[in-house]
Amino acid sequence: MELRVLPHSKDSTPAGPTASWKDFHAVLTSIYRGDPNFIYPLQSDLEDIFSENNDAYVDGPSRIWVAYDKGKPVGRIAAFVDVKRNKDQELQVGGLGYFESIPNQEIADALFDAAEDWLREQGMQAVDGPVNFGERDKFWGLLVRGWYRPLYQESYNPPYYRAYFEQRGYRPYEQSLTLRGRLDEVPAERLERLGTSIKKRYGLSTKRITKQNLRQSADDFAEAYNASFSHNPYFKPLTGEVVYPSFLQMKPIMDTYLTCLVYDKEEKPVALAAFIPDINGFMQGFKGKLNWQTVPRFLWRLKFQKQRNFKGVALGVADEYQKRGLYAVMCHELYTDGDSHVMKTYEAMDLATIRGHNDLMIASCRAIGTDIHRIHLAYRKGLVEGAEWEPFNMQPEEVVEMGDIAFWESK
Repeated sequence: MELRVLPHSKDSTPAGPTASWKDFHAVLTSIYRGDPNFIYPLQSDLEDIFSENNDAYVDGPSRIWVAYDKGKPVGRIAAFVDVKRNKDQELQVGGLGYFESIPNQEIADALFDAAEDWLREQGMQAVDGPVNFGERDKFWGLLVRGWYRPLYQESYNPPYYRAYFEQRGYRPYEQSLTLRGRLDEVPAERLERLGTSIKKRYGLSTKRITKQNLRQSADDFAEAYNASFSHNPYFKPLTGEVVYPSFLQMKPIMDTYLTCLVYDKEEKPVALAAFIPDINGFMQGFKGKLNWQTVPRFLWRLKFQKQRNFKGVALGVADEYQKRGLYAVMCHELYTDGDSHVMKTYEAMDLATIRGHNDLMIASCRAIGTDIHRIHLAYRKGLVEGAEWEPFNMQPEEVVEMGDIAFWESK
């Protein structure tokens, strides 16, 4: 077994054989071949994380390793430092992510050793993992409950990874939850009564994000987002200039009936709900590639495939409107607008990356007909003596089903 470093423009690559992106992606086939739930993440999404398209990459160092056994790629890991997030923190915390390994303790330990030693060299006192290098809305946490088909940009892993982390002293630090609700079980009539009443009581109005109003909607989305999430740890304010390119990127798959912006009497944006069709439902068999061969099939499935879900991109209410029922207003608009288009088109909605310590958000999501369906854990480990921290509060794991783990139990 040997480890090779994948060279990228900001990395000082050691002498000797190097890894390649092709081998980095090929590790997944060694592990997940035959798993009916697994969907390959888009290769371009992962490569973009380690490129100038990611501000965290531009500002901070990172390194990627691939493990080989008899010349075959069988494991991988990345380590990185988010400089901006560490700037105002007393405890300097690095990150590791995108970890994969065949069931082999020696290979897993070699990958962890390489990542942890490198982070110590960067002056890090602790490490979080597995986490994303950058924004916390994707590739975050280790799946520990709910083995089902992952959402687009949602982490998925074998059950045995948990032991690899915990045997090395990693301890649960923060939960990331995915809540799911079946649309045929949504309390639509109650939401309609509530939504209509609340809009009238507070003088609220709503708009959808359409392909014709993307630029103005980007500004309004950013304003509502900042008003909703400024109190959260690691908050990073948005601007319309930052949001607009993301809107343009999502335009081909956008369903306007899955969006809602709420405005107060003065036309100030005070809440937002933005969902997109879960494209992982259309990605089976593509092995993480969208190209001239796979795009036609993807577009055909997007238009005609009947079994489909949608996932949350953002769902928030400004602090001054919390506990006033605005989630009901937005859900009422989503479920009834366009001759109930959403109810007729989709089977389930998924609200991802809800933090386990956010009791208010969890209660609000449950009120609109969703409940915890999957649990991901971000772990933390001290890299130096005396490193201390307090973990976030968490939801009890045992109330969430394990999911479809038959494939892994047969291994």
